[in-house]
Amino acid sequence: MAYINESQLLARTYARASLFTKTAGKCLYLFTIGVRRRENRVLIGELWELLEHRAPPLEISTLVPAQVSVHLHEQAYDWSTTRLGELFVIAELLQAQQPAACFEIGTFAGRTTLNMAANTPEETVIYTLDLPRAQMNRTAFKPDPFQRRMADKETSGTRYCGTVWEHKIQQLYGDTATFDYAPYQGKIDFVFIDGAHTYDYVLNDSRKAIDLLRGGKGIILWHDYADWFYVRKAINYLRTTDPRFANIRSIPGTSFACLICE
Repeated sequence: MAYINESQLLARTYARASLFTKTAGKCLYLFTIGVRRRENRVLIGELWELLEHRAPPLEISTLVPAQVSVHLHEQAYDWSTTRLGELFVIAELLQAQQPAACFEIGTFAGRTTLNMAANTPEETVIYTLDLPRAQMNRTAFKPDPFQRRMADKETSGTRYCGTVWEHKIQQLYGDTATFDYAPYQGKIDFVFIDGAHTYDYVLNDSRKAIDLLRGGKGIILWHDYADWFYVRKAINYLRTTDPRFANIRSIPGTSFACLICE
């Protein structure tokens, strides 16, 4: 066994202490002012996944053909939108599934709504539900500041308005916890959930979504599963306590969680 003298031991101890000190400093930055940057929030999500059981991965290639043609519009990114790669995944899923009806929870500017309409058959109907400004202070569950910011706007769906796909889109308004889903239950093939990111709302929206599926079959896609603590907490709770959600999977390279009901 190699002999380590006192000077070597001190040097190794110093190196480890220096590493720990630098790491602690970077962590302090990451969890304080650094949280303002999106890439740091993504990193925090990845760190949390090391401490929390994440849904097993599902490669997007298993859900779509080897070749699929997608059409992406309004590609410029801002803080309120899905990332371009995620928009591409949504378009791929829709082109592969060819749904007759889609339901989106959380419209905001309508960029995802627009691309859902552009990547589905002409006869497909896209229902999209958003919280109007008039109801932002009268929600069933306590909203978070991000939810209030998203609701504080003149109108929803500005990015699809005036486009050639607008006729396929039906804009709905209401609080997702009190909205009447009855006319749409059992009639939807694809649900995209990107509404309020609080624990109570994610549970509510998920349970409402599964009742929307046509004959109990279709796809539910959640945004920000990898990025938001309460989104992941709610989805993981459903996955481990409700048999209907047991097959939820995460899509590598995205923030999505996905449930395929067959």
